[in-house]
Amino acid sequence: MNGIKILDRKLLADLSKEIGLNASHLEALGESRQWEIVVDGDMLERLVEIQHRFERLAVMGDDEYRGFYIEVPRPTPEEWEDAEELITSGEYNSREAFLADWLAFNPMETRWFHVASSRYGDSRSIRVTDRKRTRFIITNRPKCTDAEPDDTWYRENLTRLFDYLQRMIDVVVANPDGFNDYVAHNLPYQQRTGRIAQRKFNRIVPNFKINVEDREMAVKALEDSVHGRSVPLWETMTIRKYCTYFRIANEVYEAYHRKCGFRGRIYTDPQDVPEELYDVVYYKRKKFVDVTEMYDIDSPDDFMRFATDHYGELGLSRLNIFASNDWQQGWRIVVSNSYSANVGLAIEVATALYKVGMPLLIYDAEKLLRILREEDYVRFVPDSYHNYMGYQEEGAVYELPWEYECSDDTNSVLTKEQYQAIVSLAEWQPEERVRSIA
Repeated sequence: MNGIKILDRKLLADLSKEIGLNASHLEALGESRQWEIVVDGDMLERLVEIQHRFERLAVMGDDEYRGFYIEVPRPTPEEWEDAEELITSGEYNSREAFLADWLAFNPMETRWFHVASSRYGDSRSIRVTDRKRTRFIITNRPKCTDAEPDDTWYRENLTRLFDYLQRMIDVVVANPDGFNDYVAHNLPYQQRTGRIAQRKFNRIVPNFKINVEDREMAVKALEDSVHGRSVPLWETMTIRKYCTYFRIANEVYEAYHRKCGFRGRIYTDPQDVPEELYDVVYYKRKKFVDVTEMYDIDSPDDFMRFATDHYGELGLSRLNIFASNDWQQGWRIVVSNSYSANVGLAIEVATALYKVGMPLLIYDAEKLLRILREEDYVRFVPDSYHNYMGYQEEGAVYELPWEYECSDDTNSVLTKEQYQAIVSLAEWQPEERVRSIA
């Protein structure tokens, strides 16, 4: 490149057009097996060549990590599908219907992806991700040691990507400050990380607020757990005793999901079951484990054999109710929540167990208490799927919808006004800046 060019959307769009790369090509690469594309031969040579070009940028992390965002256009209708052929075959009855589908599948004019180069010894890789649903890695050293190079199916799209990166690195090196400024002002909020005071967020989006049936008792249960207060611990634990508390917790779990509109398998109460076995039969029906056939339900030793794997998980929620033994004091029941999405449920379950007067420990009680009191922050993350509470300081996370998904329609996740209020009040983390050494 001769001199510094003004970095704008047109320049990037023209570059993509020259190479013939669009978002659909990267999505196709992201559909590769295990998200891993193993290359050798001439494709490996191209990988090495591109990584040498990355070396014109300063190292940004371990393993010679260097990375930057790219913005590529959506496919044109002609690039997406052959409209005339689909109309002739009867799949679409008009070009208007075809264009409506094209727009539905490609609602945004451009898509952003992060590209990162790394090398450790002889292992090389380039990772591409939108930090939401699309991700893949191009590598010469697969995680699975018996994997064979499989770039044949992806050769055309890999060539497009390598050609694009070769040119794109020239653009970044020629004007790193301009590139950094462009990313800072144009990267979608949905692919950034930020946070907002929970009280402010709840004011904007009231239905996000955690509401529990018995707030006073929930606060007391959490406070007692924070300060280590508990009724005396039990000397022993048996399967029969444990099943009683599992039933209490699981009934709250199922009631909570019914209230939220989820539907699952419906169980009827066990009939003609002695009262002393009711909780054990309940556990069997929920977990498909006949503990009465496998164990002595009153034996402390058999409880130790029974208490393995996911024996205390409620559904598939990663919200666990398990028994823990303090060898100096005794046994208690522990509420252990994994996912940020289960905060309200975890508080309801813990409160129900607290009310029956059992020795109880609630993991992350201090964080849950801050959330309940609206003293915490909500963290914005690109992908909230299976987000663990321990991933971040904030207990609650939120994945912003795309702006085109926001409207005043009653089915919209957020109104446009709510969306604008959130992004204007949030504290957004600055994106990492690239630096040229060329």
